[in-house]
Amino acid sequence: MMLHRWNDLLYKMQICGYQNHAYWNLMGKVTTGKVQWTARVCRLHWLTVFLVILGFGLPLLCLAQTLACANWLMRPYEKRVQKHFLRRAQRTLRQRPDLIKIGITGSYGKTSVKNILAQLLSVKYRVVASPASFNTPMGLARTVNENLQSDTQVLIMEMGARREGEIKELCDLLQPQHGIVTSIGACHLATFGDVETVARTKAELLQALPKNGIAITDGDNEWCQKLEHPNLIFVKAAKCKHIETNLCGEHQQKNLQMAVVLARLFSVSDNEIRQVAKTLQATPHRLEKIIAPNGIIIFDDSYNANPVSAKSALAVLRTQTGRKVVQTPGFVEQGTNTASAHREFCAQIKEVADAVIVVGELNRVYFKQGLQDWQGEVVYVADRETAKKIYPQWLKRGDTLLIINDLPEQY
Repeated sequence: MMLHRWNDLLYKMQICGYQNHAYWNLMGKVTTGKVQWTARVCRLHWLTVFLVILGFGLPLLCLAQTLACANWLMRPYEKRVQKHFLRRAQRTLRQRPDLIKIGITGSYGKTSVKNILAQLLSVKYRVVASPASFNTPMGLARTVNENLQSDTQVLIMEMGARREGEIKELCDLLQPQHGIVTSIGACHLATFGDVETVARTKAELLQALPKNGIAITDGDNEWCQKLEHPNLIFVKAAKCKHIETNLCGEHQQKNLQMAVVLARLFSVSDNEIRQVAKTLQATPHRLEKIIAPNGIIIFDDSYNANPVSAKSALAVLRTQTGRKVVQTPGFVEQGTNTASAHREFCAQIKEVADAVIVVGELNRVYFKQGLQDWQGEVVYVADRETAKKIYPQWLKRGDTLLIINDLPEQY
């Protein structure tokens, strides 16, 4: 029992990014994951044990408080550790003036574009791309320190941000020569405030590029159309020839097209592009198509969701035959846009789906308002595990389940 509680406390601290205020917000919530025993977690574990031995906290009464105190005490040291790894990465990059460095940012699509571009350029170059969604300064440091080799020719870094200035910070570290802004939209509005601030932040990548660098963006996105750079290329769907690929959704076609433009500039031939495009697989949990053993078709778009990506996912669902079921907890970090975003989301669901499974409490009120006059089936469940119990009742071979978003446990 004690070990289970300790794992839960460490897990809460880890998933909230070692922020004490977020850690306390998680105290009243059930979390079910397992802590990853990284070096930082181990340091935090042993300092907490040391404090308990000193009599600072009684394990059964205030272990949570003792862990928070240990985390606070570790902050100066952890900052020094982070600075060490960042300086090491910068030193490595300075020693590689020959390295081609590409930055990719956007409100959505950046991980997919990064993975597509890495596979396209790998035809001719030795490429390292930031793994998973490593898109912070420490993610950049880990990518460089752990993955960059002496024979690496191209480094592709995904760049994420929740606040203005964070893309600039990443660019100061990476010094990219080329960049792609995949999109600009209503994401992380809880911290950005409005889309205009999002746009300014994404523009920081193009501002950091040299004048002879290549910049690429979505020419159909109204905010991207306002971006500026001497060598800015707008990719517009109407002007792009369709490329055969296994990736689902028109948004993935746009992601592919943006990566293709840069690949061509790096001398990847059209024939090579076609061959790679046919082998591309969806990034896990980003509209990934799965055929279950019982014949049910699953589109797993659970990694994250925003109004634009949800609309694209529903467009894919529309093409399916059989019963169509949507499972979703809705969106997070939409700020003042939350109510209107869910109102539009519900309207789109009603046009496409036969049934909806709403997961969790966070956005339940918006779904009850938006789906109240709908003739389709709706069920509200507490968590993902409860949702799975409904599948046998609602789905059979040939039916389709679309999973849109999977809220992190801190929500």
